[in-house]
Amino acid sequence: MAIKKYTKFLSHRIKNRSNSRIFSNFAKRIGIVYFGYVNQHDDEHKLVRGLTVSSTIRDNNYCVGTVDDYSVSVVDRSDYTVEPDGKDILNSWIIFAIELHAKTAIPHFFVEAKNHDVQPYHSLFSTYPNMKEVDLGVFEEYSADFTSRFSVYARPAKSTDVQTIINAKISNVLAAHFWPMCIEQHDNVLYLYSTNVSITSQLLDSLLKNGLWLAGHLDKQIESED
Repeated sequence: MAIKKYTKFLSHRIKNRSNSRIFSNFAKRIGIVYFGYVNQHDDEHKLVRGLTVSSTIRDNNYCVGTVDDYSVSVVDRSDYTVEPDGKDILNSWIIFAIELHAKTAIPHFFVEAKNHDVQPYHSLFSTYPNMKEVDLGVFEEYSADFTSRFSVYARPAKSTDVQTIINAKISNVLAAHFWPMCIEQHDNVLYLYSTNVSITSQLLDSLLKNGLWLAGHLDKQIESED
């Protein structure tokens, strides 16, 4: 078991080295700083949190800077989890974290992409057991394009608030451009997750473009309600 686990980690590290140039070129092109590997326990950097944070994560290809007046952090994260049957699972995520400008606290929500492996996001429901699937349609009808591709989770007491933020119009954009990304908003930080995928400059560009667009929408939506 130990040899198998080591082999998985070794393979992942070799793959990561091949991705480092993609991340460093991306960082240079958009004007942010590339740090590479960072140790969450020793290095002085702002840890990318969100639902994937744990005491055992490994963060590679860490980048940070400002884009379009938003503070943006990017990380190539991996972590081992152990299933109830004892099976080791190596999960990996590309995460974009964008700090929102809104001063009003935004309810915690998670938009889960359907029809893909949900195991990498299992920790959300163990860490936040009060997060339940939102019964959409309180104010308006959502398209089948969105409901077939995504599920929305929030605390029941905040489910109607979340539907004013992720309304039917915005959900159509998510359905058209965000799948199979997953989205989390927590403590006024927007997180975009892409799991177990081949890293390309096009993927990073898409995550950044979509993340900045959604961050702008969330800020405007909250401002309009104040």
